Amino acid sequence: EDDDREGGKDHDEDDREGGKHRDEDDDEGHSSKHKGRNPFVLEKPVEIVSTEAGKIHVLPGRKDKAGVLGSNNIGVNFITMEPKALLLPQYIDAPCVLYVLKGKMRLGWVEDGLNQQDLEAGDIYVIPGGLVFYILNTDEAQRLRVFGMFDTSESLETGVFQSAFVGGGTNPLTILSGFDSDVLAASFKVSSEEVIEVLSNQDQGPIVYTSQARFQELVSRKSKSSRASWSWSWLNYISSFSSELFDNGGGKSSSPAKPFNLFKKKPDFENDNGRTIAVDGRQYAPLRNASVGVFAVSLKPAAILAPHWNPRAAEIALVTKGQGVFQISFPNGTSALNKSVKEGTIVFVPRYFPMSQIASREGALEFVGFSTSAAPNNPQFLCGASSVLKALDEETLSTAFAAPPEKLKDFLGWQKDAVILAG
Repeated sequence: EDDDREGGKDHDEDDREGGKHRDEDDDEGHSSKHKGRNPFVLEKPVEIVSTEAGKIHVLPGRKDKAGVLGSNNIGVNFITMEPKALLLPQYIDAPCVLYVLKGKMRLGWVEDGLNQQDLEAGDIYVIPGGLVFYILNTDEAQRLRVFGMFDTSESLETGVFQSAFVGGGTNPLTILSGFDSDVLAASFKVSSEEVIEVLSNQDQGPIVYTSQARFQELVSRKSKSSRASWSWSWLNYISSFSSELFDNGGGKSSSPAKPFNLFKKKPDFENDNGRTIAVDGRQYAPLRNASVGVFAVSLKPAAILAPHWNPRAAEIALVTKGQGVFQISFPNGTSALNKSVKEGTIVFVPRYFPMSQIASREGALEFVGFSTSAAPNNPQFLCGASSVLKALDEETLSTAFAAPPEKLKDFLGWQKDAVILAG
C-alpha cells in the first residue's frame, strides 16, 4: 500500500501470477485436448504497453487468441497508471465494461461533445465500442488499477480487441498517420509542414504523465457532459489530448450515465460465512448493451461457496484478496480443476460447469469478476438449504442414487445453511 501511494515499485507481475499448484492440480480429469495445460486457470496477462507512467496487460495474447477466452469472444485487460497519468484518447473495436479495482480516475469520452465521469474503487462503467475515450488518474498519490472485459464478437479478429489511438504521434502512432499528409493538410486547411510537425511530437507511449499545471486544470473542471462547438482547431485537439477542448462549448448540457458502485449495493446474499454481490442489467441498464454482468464474493476463513453452476453465463473471476482453492467439475463428473489460488489468480468457468470456491483457514478469500450475460444468472446449488436435490421428489431421488429415501433425507438435511457454508 505504501508503495502504491508513492507510485513506487510495480507489483503487477507478482500480484497476477497464479498460485502454486497443489499435487492434485496437474491436469486432473483433463481431456487430451487440453493435455499439458489447464484451460480454466488463465495464463499470465501479456504486457502490451509499458511506459514510465503505466502499463497495460491483456488476455488472450495474440498467440492464445484461439484459447478459451477467444473461443468465447472474450477479451480482458488490466490497466495500471501512476498518479497524474493519462491514457491517451483512443477508441476500441469492442464494447468494454470497466471495473475500478483501486484508486480514482476520470473517464472522458466523446458522444455529442465531451462526457466526463469520475470513478472510484468499486465502480462499474460501460464504454461502447468505437467511441473516443481517455482515462486520467485523478489521485496525486495512489496508483490506479482497472480491470476490463471486452466483447470481441464483432472485432476484426475473434478474441483480440484493438486500440486505435486518436491522439498520439510516433509512439503511439495516431490513426491520422494512416493518411497522406497532403490529404490531412487539405482536410484541416493547414500546411503539410504543420501536419508533419504535429504528428511527430508524441513519443512517450500510450500512457503519459501530465504536468502539474495541466493536471490541476484537468481535475479542477467539473465532471459533466456537454455538447461542444466543433469550431476549434484540430491542432489543439492533438496537443491537448482531447480533454481541454470543450471549455467554451455552446449548446445544451446533459448528465452522463452514473457509475454503479459494486460495494455500495446491498449484498444479494449474506450470512455468517460471507456474502455475494451481483449486478446485472436490471440494476445497471448499460450492462445490457455490453451483455455483461459483474459480481463480487467475500468468503470468511475456511468458508465454502457451495458447489453450483451458472445456467446462463460463463464467468471470469479475479482473486483480489487472500488464498484458497477453486474447484471445477466437468459435466461428466470428473475433476476439471482443483487449484490453489492467491491474489492475482484469474480463473475462467464455462457455462454449465459446476464450481466451488473455498477460503483458506488462515484468512478471508475475495474475488470479483464478469459474467457473459447481463440477465440474472440464477445459480443452481447442489448442496445446502437451497440444493436442487432437495427440490426433487423422494422417489426420483431414491431411484437416482439407489439409496433408501430415509437415508437421503437425512443426508440432505444436515446442512442448514445455504449458498455460503462453514468449512
